[in-house]
Amino acid sequence: MTRFYTILYGCIFACIIVTSNYAVQFNIGSSYLTYGALTYPFSFLFLDILSEKNDKKDVLKALRYGILFAFIPSLLISEPLIAIASISAFLVSQPLDVIIFYFFKKVLPKLWWLRNNISTIIAQFFDTMIFFHIAFLAEKGSETVFMMALFDFCIKIILSLIDTPFFYIFAIALKAKFNNK
Repeated sequence: MTRFYTILYGCIFACIIVTSNYAVQFNIGSSYLTYGALTYPFSFLFLDILSEKNDKKDVLKALRYGILFAFIPSLLISEPLIAIASISAFLVSQPLDVIIFYFFKKVLPKLWWLRNNISTIIAQFFDTMIFFHIAFLAEKGSETVFMMALFDFCIKIILSLIDTPFFYIFAIALKAKFNNK
């Protein structure tokens, strides 16, 4: 991955993070679910597509740029605690996703759907728990935070399963097409 693409991908991660940090401040109707649950899963899909096409070192570098580029804008558009919670969760969950993804890519190389979903679901569990506990525990209490995290995580699992065909199209099918030319 060239430096240009590393920075470009970092900017894409930053846009997803900043958008999600803003959106997580708003509940969908009167539910525990926030709009951030609908935007943030795109970061995992994007990460898995990058991981399928690039080496681990380059993907992790793009993640670091994303964190760097997202921090100040996140502080400006969201509550400081939300920005800190988001970056903390991102620092743990996204590298975890990469590690799990590459593990399954190595040991089960033909099961692309498994590495996409298992890595994302495990990493999103940690992301959700870290984020909601840092961002909302002091303000909303443990029962509300647990319900928010549970609803958020359930939506993330559903979206992870729904994004499987998109992972196939953008990571597997296009990779095969370009490798055959």
